[in-house]
Amino acid sequence: MVLKDGMLENLTPQLFLDVNKPKYNGTLHLDKVTRKLCPDLSYFVAFSSVSCGRGNAGQSNYGYANSAMERVCEQRRHDGLPGLAVQWGAIGDVGVVLETMGGNDVVVGGTLPQRITSCLEVLDRFLCERRPVMSSFVLAERSVVKSEGTGQRDLVEAVAHILGVRDVSSLNADASLADLGLDSLMGVEVRQTLERDYDIVMAMREIRQLTINKLRELASQPAGMAESHQSPVKKGGVHSLLESDLSLMLVNPDGPTVSRLNEVQSAERPLFLVHPIEGSIAAFHTLTAKLSVPCYGLQCTKAAPLDSIQSLATYYVECIRQVQSEGPYRIAGYSFGACVAFEMCSQLQAQGRTVDYLFLFDGSHSYVAAYTQSYKSKLTPGKESEAETEALCAFIQQFTGIEYNKLLETLLPLSDLKARVNMAVDLITSSHKNVSKDSLRFAAATFYYKLKAADGYVPATKYHGNVTLLRAKASSDYGDNLGADYKLSEVCDGKVSVHVIEGDHRSFLEGEGVESISSIIHSSLAEPRISAREG
Repeated sequence: MVLKDGMLENLTPQLFLDVNKPKYNGTLHLDKVTRKLCPDLSYFVAFSSVSCGRGNAGQSNYGYANSAMERVCEQRRHDGLPGLAVQWGAIGDVGVVLETMGGNDVVVGGTLPQRITSCLEVLDRFLCERRPVMSSFVLAERSVVKSEGTGQRDLVEAVAHILGVRDVSSLNADASLADLGLDSLMGVEVRQTLERDYDIVMAMREIRQLTINKLRELASQPAGMAESHQSPVKKGGVHSLLESDLSLMLVNPDGPTVSRLNEVQSAERPLFLVHPIEGSIAAFHTLTAKLSVPCYGLQCTKAAPLDSIQSLATYYVECIRQVQSEGPYRIAGYSFGACVAFEMCSQLQAQGRTVDYLFLFDGSHSYVAAYTQSYKSKLTPGKESEAETEALCAFIQQFTGIEYNKLLETLLPLSDLKARVNMAVDLITSSHKNVSKDSLRFAAATFYYKLKAADGYVPATKYHGNVTLLRAKASSDYGDNLGADYKLSEVCDGKVSVHVIEGDHRSFLEGEGVESISSIIHSSLAEPRISAREG
């Protein structure tokens, strides 16, 4: 590393070049050489810094150098090669922080040095992930105490502003935020406010249950006293952030609908997996690498009709029959894809074809309906602009930190969906440079169309067979009030087996959760099964 710090107005091009050389040039040369000489390389790891991911005053050039290095790792993952950049905070025990700033207890930018044993433990976990950029640092205890009056007023008024309420006194102070009209997009803003301004990290389910009185209580507590409300991150522990790997989530619009997900050579019938609402099958890579049956992924391309779930399912049935002409079929779906997979199985049965396994990963028709509920009033004729805007706000916020209200002000006045999609692409690519604008444009537009199709879906008939539901342990606000089986028993006359998997809706297909899922699938496929068939 080379450090030549300075405030931005004092930094020269040469200072950027000097700091950039060891980071970017070194990584770039290693990338080129290993591509040629080490085609079977297992790991390619670069050490980045939180000065890139979160910023640090006086280190714009160092942040830039680390960012450029991360882009090399992203490109490698895009090309199917190993690549991992770790945004470390201060490192303890050895190195520049210890040598120049003091011991393991020094506070650097609100963080403590992370001990080497912890770094090795975290690195071991990160090497098992499929993300090109990860982050790890140790938060220090805050010593600043907000004044009681100011803290109460600021937090409560900030949340009221997000809810669109001008007069806080008009609210029932004991009603939950969900009862006061909090939708999923507002929830994201409240969560950002709590984390950014109060160092309180809460799950979305907990945020929905907050009341005005509870907010006053949180705001009046000294910093650090609200730790019991924090989940899953605790102060003084390792704080790991997954950066959305946008490049892996994007689908080639002109590519194949069905893609092979593993290289298992077996006479066993394959498992077909249906994509989540993003349209990509990237979420299945870790799981299918552990499965001992051939796996194929269905991804959303230009050929896929999106006017209804029924149309999409009909098309996907045609696609899987080109791979496997006759049943019994094995089908799985994740989140939005669970809804499509369910409809596919119903249609196969209606055609007189057999389905012997249906695996649903944290999703069902009711789960998807709960997701679209916040858009319900806007997914109607005459309100397309509001629906398009809110859908694209949700899409953009997956990849940027832009606040919802700012997105609303930017997108709502635009003339049509095409203009809003183009603006969404511009906003996302301002921070994600190395992505295909055409693929991103397609992903943004189809996100809205899939949302609209899902909102209109109601199963026409009951599914005559068994279903295996694998639920995330950390339930989301969409899964609340749906019961243990996400209401599958209402549309299925067979047995619904429910398994609770460690993790939340996004993470349970990675880490320890994926081991449980693969074990359950293998156990299920090993059991004798009478195939489910219409009639």
